[in-house]
Amino acid sequence: MTTQINNNVHIKSKLVTLIMLTSMLNATQTQAQTQHQAEYFCGPNNPVVAQSIETLIPALYDIVSGDAGAKKDWQLMKSLFAEKAIITPVFHKDTLPQPKISSVDEFIALNKQIFKNINFYETEVKNISFSYGHMATVLSHYESRDDHNKAPYSQGINTFQLLNDGRRWCVISVTWDSDKGGHFIDQQTLKL
Repeated sequence: MTTQINNNVHIKSKLVTLIMLTSMLNATQTQAQTQHQAEYFCGPNNPVVAQSIETLIPALYDIVSGDAGAKKDWQLMKSLFAEKAIITPVFHKDTLPQPKISSVDEFIALNKQIFKNINFYETEVKNISFSYGHMATVLSHYESRDDHNKAPYSQGINTFQLLNDGRRWCVISVTWDSDKGGHFIDQQTLKL
């Protein structure tokens, strides 16, 4: 009987040790995965549309476009930008450029305010992309409308600076200028 009790205690002791080792191994794996994800420059999220430049840029146009007051996927937009990315629209005053450097959060807040009661549809007409290694620059000719059935009221060029962190693409910065500053897009500009 003493032998059986000793065997049961020994088995329980081994079982407790096995459970503790399994728990420690799982914790170590979870910590390694979390640390590995934190090492990605573009952040921990890995949206499907960020797998290629050809899907990332249209997704950005899609997010900012919509009917007045429409709910937009700002969470997806934030995940498509690097953590410290900047967005720089170039406004104009007396034909002089007035760049407004913003964080992604500041841009989202401004967009919500400006387009709360206004339809806004931005579509890409054409782009040209330059890639090297883990970086890319995309020059994108766009048109802006307030009605799908009307001619654009404005057009311009977005320039996107992108980085691939080994897993996906993200935007480091985007800057744009429009014909509102007296810059007209002609055939020469479109050759980019």
